[in-house]
Amino acid sequence: MSLVRMALPLALAFGAWGFAGSAVAATPSFAITAPAAGATVSSPVAIVVAVQNAKIGKPTDGLDHLHVSVDGGPAMAVYQPGPVDLSLPAGKHTVEVELAGPTHAALLPPKSVTFTVR
Repeated sequence: MSLVRMALPLALAFGAWGFAGSAVAATPSFAITAPAAGATVSSPVAIVVAVQNAKIGKPTDGLDHLHVSVDGGPAMAVYQPGPVDLSLPAGKHTVEVELAGPTHAALLPPKSVTFTVR
């Protein structure tokens, strides 16, 4: 039997063995979907964050969460999925969002959106 004919069944066998039973975790991602950058909105402002491949919840349960800060202020931890309602005064504001793991370490670089409250 030629080496090529022998190599193919071995490669298939080792390939199947190497991946059998192993799950590859998908990389988490997130995006701020509302408000749109540059939008003019009313207060309270609903900050909507779409999260993929991460479950938002309590770090004590081993889940990820969000850190949200307004205008460079201190971050508040958000442990529930869904919009984050912020009461903000009139003017221009920047909200920064970070996806954090159970240890509060950032999983990805933060993202921000700037908008105006009327």
